[in-house]
Amino acid sequence: MKRYLIFIGLIALLFIAPACLENFFSSDEEELNQDMVGVWYRYVKIEDGRSFGLRGLVKLFDSGSGTIESFEEADQEEPRFDSFKWLTEGGKFTVTDDNDSTLWSGSYSLTEDNNVVRFTYIRDSISCEEVYVKYSGAKDPEMVGAWIMVKSQIGTDVPLNVERVIFNQDGSGTDYYIDDLRKLEDIKSTDIEICPMAWNTNSGYLIVFEENETVPMVIKYSVADDVLTGNDYTDDGREESFTLVKDIDNIEENAVGTWNLTSATIDGSPVSTAFLQVTLHLNNDGTGDWVMSSTFSGSDSTSFSWKTNGGYVFIYDNATPLIAWVQEYSLSGNTLVLRTDTDYYEEYGWVSSEYTFARAK
Repeated sequence: MKRYLIFIGLIALLFIAPACLENFFSSDEEELNQDMVGVWYRYVKIEDGRSFGLRGLVKLFDSGSGTIESFEEADQEEPRFDSFKWLTEGGKFTVTDDNDSTLWSGSYSLTEDNNVVRFTYIRDSISCEEVYVKYSGAKDPEMVGAWIMVKSQIGTDVPLNVERVIFNQDGSGTDYYIDDLRKLEDIKSTDIEICPMAWNTNSGYLIVFEENETVPMVIKYSVADDVLTGNDYTDDGREESFTLVKDIDNIEENAVGTWNLTSATIDGSPVSTAFLQVTLHLNNDGTGDWVMSSTFSGSDSTSFSWKTNGGYVFIYDNATPLIAWVQEYSLSGNTLVLRTDTDYYEEYGWVSSEYTFARAK
């Protein structure tokens, strides 16, 4: 009887022992961090302190496998696809190939909400960091609407462009823009680029998929008082920053009326208006026209619709209604001042100009 009990005990021990040994030699730290499982989009890749906007899409599965579809070079035309294995151990993140050879191993840190991760590692003797934001499917309701570009800068360059972006509630959108006005003289509707897109947001990051693109661009952004600011990086290592103002279908009531030009400057220098009469009509239904009469060349007029917000007036020329020409304005009593960086004159080309108007009596 005792031998029988001992035999039963040995059999039980044989079944229990492997599980006990496995628990003894493994720890929770060696298991996959489940907060890392999901789809991640790369915001920036930093090499030796220099930031690059190299797009990337990483999928981490709870099986410990993963895939990456990414751009790793500035001149890369198509994304590169690779598969790998991954493992977390405390604050350590290790990536291996299918043969269990280590591709890189470094540290990682998640934000408190587990929606943004930063990797730090050394690869080919280069110090690297990568920042990714997790897909959540969320869409910031403050983003929904039409936005007009009022400022942009790429590195030290200030591009001369016009842009209008629409974010729809269902996650679709459209980007309307003219990339470089300096290449053009007479603007036509056919000069406007029209780019359908899809978008979502998470933790202060905007994820944008251009049409037929599988790897998105990621923009860090903030929205307050109808002003959208953001920044990202180009693939050649320049920071890009921009400011857009929301088109809320509003007009400045105090600007309604007829205005006569009293003075003007081009690129900071005064220009004579002795032989020039300019009349600006801003109607309360959001329509308007600009009538220019010259002693030497007769008269010309341009019709448009107009809206205002945040100290800017958006001019929708009837010839190019998909984009808005931006003018900064100030209004004091019976004086209206308009400033713009996108004015074109045949004798000057594209210039910055300032116009001062007096209200017609």
